[in-house]
Amino acid sequence: MAAQDQYNEAFKQTQDTMLTAVDAWTRAFQQGLSQLPGAAPVDPAQVIDQVFDFAATVLNVQREFAKQLVASSTATADALRSGAK
Repeated sequence: MAAQDQYNEAFKQTQDTMLTAVDAWTRAFQQGLSQLPGAAPVDPAQVIDQVFDFAATVLNVQREFAKQLVASSTATADALRSGAK
């Protein structure tokens, strides 16, 4: 499996895990609100927007982490090559 495929799979698993967690939180939140007297119903469109905004934030954090990982790895490899000469 190519390195890019491995990264893609790892990020996809992370996203799936985060979305599952957000979904569980949303369901628990809705259930809790429904038990409060006079509580307003949760707007599903708003929940969808919040979940996607959260997923986008997670994806951006993952992108920056991957860039930092590559930069650090490249710098380390360069230093090792320079020291070996």
